[in-house]
Amino acid sequence: MLRLALPLLAATLALAPCAQAQDDSSQLDEIVVTGTRISDEDLALMPAVTLTRRADFLALSVTLENDTREAEARRREVHETLRNLVADAAKQGMSMAHGDEFLIPVTAANHQLPLGTGSRSDTSRVSLYLKRPLGATDNVAAEIARLEKFVDNARVVGRTVVEADDDIALSVVNPERYRFEIVPLIAADARKLQAAIGPGCRVNLTGLASRVSWERTDEAELTLYLPYKVEITDCQ
Repeated sequence: MLRLALPLLAATLALAPCAQAQDDSSQLDEIVVTGTRISDEDLALMPAVTLTRRADFLALSVTLENDTREAEARRREVHETLRNLVADAAKQGMSMAHGDEFLIPVTAANHQLPLGTGSRSDTSRVSLYLKRPLGATDNVAAEIARLEKFVDNARVVGRTVVEADDDIALSVVNPERYRFEIVPLIAADARKLQAAIGPGCRVNLTGLASRVSWERTDEAELTLYLPYKVEITDCQ
């Protein structure tokens, strides 16, 4: 665990670009955040210094199910519907992705996703996300309506049915990129804390080496943070 005294923070921050350069692989990570926003009880457990940012994408969970009698025909009809979804989404500034926590793009080259069993043993099903970029001034309700309209107008093949979930998820690309926005905020807060309690005290910070964490705190916003802790010692 990294343990920093306040006088060392400036030197530590100066090394931050090197640490970021060693973690280039995280730039490809896109995480999906499902469920409702964090409860007040959990919010109270977050550290004092956080960073709130709008999500990069709205993500609507979509399920395709097919009950054609013959298994190979079911597979073909679902995959052809997926191909249509990918093509039509691209024309409307949307995209498709799959995954439980980290999202993987679904494209024309990899749209033949593995299928699971549907509501009956003789049906096939697959779930994925329909995504739309979310700008700083975009109207969230209007963007959600666009996603839902796209699903309603989906070009299906055979007996494939496309349905959308009620809840909208969020996704953010490479949350680690916010580390070096969060650390200076923590450092500034620590300096204010030391000034408030007296220069004779030593303020130690731990947890700055942890990966960035996040919680959904609004319909389209995530609060990002480092799970750091503050210890005050050596007061005279």
